[in-house]
Amino acid sequence: MIKVHKNDSIVDIIIKIKNNNEKELIMEFPFWHPVLHNYTSLKIIKTKAAKRELVIITNDKTARKIWKTLWIKYSLTDNPDLVEYNYSFFEYFLYTFKSYFREILDIFFKKDNDSVISRYKKYSNSWIGYFISFIFISIFLFLFIFYFAVNKTYITITPEIEVKTKAKNFVFTEMKDDEFIMDDNTIKLKKIEKEISINEKFWTSWISEKTISNSRWKVKLYNHFWEQIDLKNNTRLETEDWTTFLIEWSVTIPASSVSSTWQVIPWNIEVNAISRSHDNNWKISWLKANIPSKTKLIFPWLKDDKERVYAESITDFIWANDKYTKILTKEDIENAKEILKTKAENESLKQLKNEIIETNKLNNVEFEILWINNIIKYSKFEIFWLENLKIWSEIENFELWANIKISTYSYNKELLLSKIRNDVKDKILTNIEEILEINWDSLRIANIISTQEKPYSIKATVQVEVLFIHNFLSKNNNYVDRLKTIVAWMDKNEAEKILLNNNKISNVKIETKPFFIDNISKIKDNIILKVEN
Repeated sequence: MIKVHKNDSIVDIIIKIKNNNEKELIMEFPFWHPVLHNYTSLKIIKTKAAKRELVIITNDKTARKIWKTLWIKYSLTDNPDLVEYNYSFFEYFLYTFKSYFREILDIFFKKDNDSVISRYKKYSNSWIGYFISFIFISIFLFLFIFYFAVNKTYITITPEIEVKTKAKNFVFTEMKDDEFIMDDNTIKLKKIEKEISINEKFWTSWISEKTISNSRWKVKLYNHFWEQIDLKNNTRLETEDWTTFLIEWSVTIPASSVSSTWQVIPWNIEVNAISRSHDNNWKISWLKANIPSKTKLIFPWLKDDKERVYAESITDFIWANDKYTKILTKEDIENAKEILKTKAENESLKQLKNEIIETNKLNNVEFEILWINNIIKYSKFEIFWLENLKIWSEIENFELWANIKISTYSYNKELLLSKIRNDVKDKILTNIEEILEINWDSLRIANIISTQEKPYSIKATVQVEVLFIHNFLSKNNNYVDRLKTIVAWMDKNEAEKILLNNNKISNVKIETKPFFIDNISKIKDNIILKVEN
C-alpha cells in the first residue's frame, strides 16, 4: 500500500507508483488532497497503474464523481486513526467544521415535508443545536464589536501655517517726561541727544617721484623694414607687464638688407634706455624695472608691426629699488574728511544705542530708536588738524579730529508690542483661527501718513507678520465635522490624498483599528482627530 502525504505532488506520487511492485495498487490519501479533486492528475495515476487494479482509500467523499468517471475503485473510511494520521490540526478542524456546516444546510434547505423549525427542534438538544446557537451569537457579537467598539480611525493632522500681515495705525508724538498717554493709538516719543569727539590717523597715498630710483642700461634696436626709422628722444618702450622705458637720445635705425640667399638681415643699433617711475597703468614700477638681459621691448604706438621694429636689452638693468618718500596731497585731506565724517556719524549712533541699552537695563524698560527716514539728525560737525599740516609735506601719515552731535527720538517698544498683540487677538476668528506665533522681528513702519515738526509727531502704519493655523480642535468649529463626513468609510490611502489637498492641512497620518481594516470608520464618533504642531 502506498501512503500519500498531504504535501506530496503528482510527481512524488508517480515516483512512489514506479517504486511499488505489488499486483494491486492500493493508495491511501489524506483528506482534501488536491490530486483527488483534479481530473487530469487522477487520469495520470490511472495511466501509470497500467494493468494493475487501482484502489483509493480516503475519508474524502467530495471527489466521488471524478473517481466514478475514471472507473477508479475507492474505499471510504471514517477511521479516526486514519484521520489523525493524515490530518494536521487545522485540516481536522476544517473537516469537522464542514461536517457541521453540511448538517446546518440540511436543516434549512433539505427538501422534505418537515419545516425548518421542526428540523431545528429535532437537533436543538444535540450538539448541532448548540453549534448553531454558538455561530449566531458569535456573528452578532462580532458585528456589534466591529461597528461600535473596535473599528476606530485616528487621524493625526499637522495644520498648514499661514502667514498674515497685520497692520495698525499709531501716532508717535513727542512728549515731556511728566506727560501721560490718554489714547490707545498714541505712542510717546522721547527726544535723545549726544555729542562726541573722535580722532583718526590716515596714511598719505602719493609718492614723490623725486625719491623713486630709475633703472637704466643699454638696449639694441632692430629694424626689419626696407627704409630707415627715425626715433626721437624719450620714445617709449614697454615690456610684457607694461613697465615703461624711455630712449635717452634721438636715433636713426638704418634700413634692413638682403643676404646672398635672399634672407632679410635687420639693421640694429645700440642706445641707452631709462625706466619711468610709473608703468602704463600708472602704477609705480619699483623693482619691475630691473629687467634681465634678452628681454624684448616693443613700441606701444606700433599696432601691426611689433615684430618688425622692436628692442632687446643687452645686459641686466640695475639701480631701481623700492625706497621712496610719501607726500601729502589735497586729495588725501578731502578723502580723510569724508571718511572721518562717516566714522563720526557711525560712532555717535553706536554710543547712543549703547546708552539706550544701559538705561533699559537700569530701569527695566525696552526703549528703542524709531527707525524711519530722516529721524536721525547730525549737527555741529567740525574737523580739526595740526597747524603745521601742509599740502605737499613729505609725511607718511597725519591725524584729524572731529566733533559731532546726534539727535533722534526713542519709544517704548514693549508698549507698542503689547498694543499690537491685543489688537491682533481681538480681530482673530476664535472658532476658526489660532495664533501660533507673532514674528516680532518683522515689526516695521510700513507707511508714513503725516508728520509734524513742533512738537515732533508722526502718524504711521505699523505692520507685523502673524503665523496662524486652523483651529481644528475648537468644539464650535463645524469644519471638522465636514471633513469627517467626506472621508467616512473611504479607503485610507484615498482619504490621505483628499486631506493633503486641503489648503489648511500640511501633513496627515491615518491609523485604523483593527489593523486589517483599510477603510475609515463609518461612524463619525469613531473618527478621532488629533492635531500635531
